[in-house]
Amino acid sequence: MLKSALRDSLIYGFATVLSRGMAFFLLPLYTHVLTVSQYGAYDLLITLGALANLTIALEISQGLARHWAEAADAREKKRLASTALFFSLGMYGFWLAVALWFAEPLTALLLGDSEYLPAFRMGLLFIAANGLYLLLLNQFRWQLRSRAYASVSVAYALLTVCFAALFCVLLDMKLVGVMLAQFMAAASASLACFYMLRSSYGPLFDTRLLKKMLRFSAPLVPAGFLVFLNLYVNRLALNHFMSLEEVGVFGIASRIAGIAALLIIGIRAALTPLIYENHQRPETPREIATLFGWFLAFAFPACLFLSVFAREAILVLAKPAYAEAASLVIYLAPAMLMSQMYVFAPGVVIAKKTYWQFWLTLVSATVSVVANLALVPLAGVTGAAIATLASALVFFLGWVCISQRLYPVPYAWSSVFLAMLCFAGLSSLGVWIDASEVPLWPSIIAKALLLLAMVVAVVALKLLPVADLRKLVSSLTGRLRPSSGK
Repeated sequence: MLKSALRDSLIYGFATVLSRGMAFFLLPLYTHVLTVSQYGAYDLLITLGALANLTIALEISQGLARHWAEAADAREKKRLASTALFFSLGMYGFWLAVALWFAEPLTALLLGDSEYLPAFRMGLLFIAANGLYLLLLNQFRWQLRSRAYASVSVAYALLTVCFAALFCVLLDMKLVGVMLAQFMAAASASLACFYMLRSSYGPLFDTRLLKKMLRFSAPLVPAGFLVFLNLYVNRLALNHFMSLEEVGVFGIASRIAGIAALLIIGIRAALTPLIYENHQRPETPREIATLFGWFLAFAFPACLFLSVFAREAILVLAKPAYAEAASLVIYLAPAMLMSQMYVFAPGVVIAKKTYWQFWLTLVSATVSVVANLALVPLAGVTGAAIATLASALVFFLGWVCISQRLYPVPYAWSSVFLAMLCFAGLSSLGVWIDASEVPLWPSIIAKALLLLAMVVAVVALKLLPVADLRKLVSSLTGRLRPSSGK
């Protein structure tokens, strides 16, 4: 499993980095064609999309994933996939019709200005198309078709860049153009996915299998709403207590901090189906712990890099109006990672006790809501960032504690804790360097030394067992190297 996880993680990770890298070029484009308030409106539309994708289809994709490996034969797998697809089509179609009917009051409620109505309507179309795209894209994961997943992900990002250049730059359609570009890319990618997966679907709908999938995924729906509160109540609080401009600043900081999440997306995409298939093997817990250590060995330096060089990134990517976003990355980058790191603690999903996800998410969402309500009026965007970090920490620690009772994994907690202390100290030094207004090049050199110190720390703490990694890479490259026949 370890070799398969590493191989597929590299494929998923490379595709994600490449696709997100192309999409990252949209950041300076968006910040230059949109005002800070318009970018805040865009960020809230993406927030609405996150809520919709978590709740509308009742997380049927998760139910499909859990039962896919246990399906008796290829025909049952086809019935599972087809049932999930038709159910999702029906749910998104119904939601879209209702949302378009009430578009005007919803625009006033969410964005506060009728000038955003055309963009809001286009955003609704994007949300529906994107929901179907995610369902179809994840089907490649359940079928262990990592290369197909990668190619479609990259194509989707490339289409987004091309459509954005057309509608935002050439046609100067502003926020409407941004949302139209997102919709066209999602719709095109969905059609491509369906064509590549056409043998996986048929005119089949099995209510028995639907109930079976929903029994697993139904507890995830309220949990999904709570996840939404965890991740996005900060935007709602900023929009309520401050303005769309603060939402825009926070959104830029989240985009930069979100680069840290690229480290885990490939691992998460590869590891989840492999754990479902291999969790009964006695060596699997040890292999999960090894992967966790390797991941943290890269995650700590990556988060530190984003935190200490955020000011320079803002200067390159955005207007001076977004400068305040740099100080938020130190909180948001670790929060982004911790909100996804539950994949290394699989006990809850292996034991099918998904109700624990609901209760843990409820606790962390409560922390998020209370912290945002208390801190945003006092500290603005900084308060929202601190609240986000606190919520992510509560969820991750709670998830690991419950998972360890259900499926113990031998993590090296002492090394992890010491690495966290090193990260906190070095990132604080980075903040002090920025606050001291050190000249540009001495500041960059000092920050590079901080980054080097973090790398030395993770190696010294043996989070990255170099000898084991060398053996594994050698084994993988040996398989790829053509044999010399005699």
